[in-house]
Amino acid sequence: MRAFFLFLLLLSACRYTFLPLDPGKPLPPERPFVVARLIPVEREARLALRVERLPRPGYLHLRWYREETLLLEKALFLEGPGEYQALFPLGEGYHRLVGLLEGEAIFQLDLGTPGLPDPDEP
Repeated sequence: MRAFFLFLLLLSACRYTFLPLDPGKPLPPERPFVVARLIPVEREARLALRVERLPRPGYLHLRWYREETLLLEKALFLEGPGEYQALFPLGEGYHRLVGLLEGEAIFQLDLGTPGLPDPDEP
């Protein structure tokens, strides 16, 4: 009889001790997921933006720089997943586009090669 209770005790140690046994599908992440490309077209740069996941609708703030100078700011309202476009003036030199959603940078795209700082400048 003692061996039977010992066997039951060992058998119960092999079972799952939490419920539910199937935790279910995990919740999707709360961060946005976007795919962005800058395509130079003649004297403009076209932003091709594909939004895959967006936690909630909101404005995407776009900042267009030439070297370190801010040239242009735009805002795109993102309703949800889909494709969006924007055009920016393109000149000579290095250009950079920064996309901010709710105050946080979610992408940076570069066109051209940044200039090196002058070694003689303090």
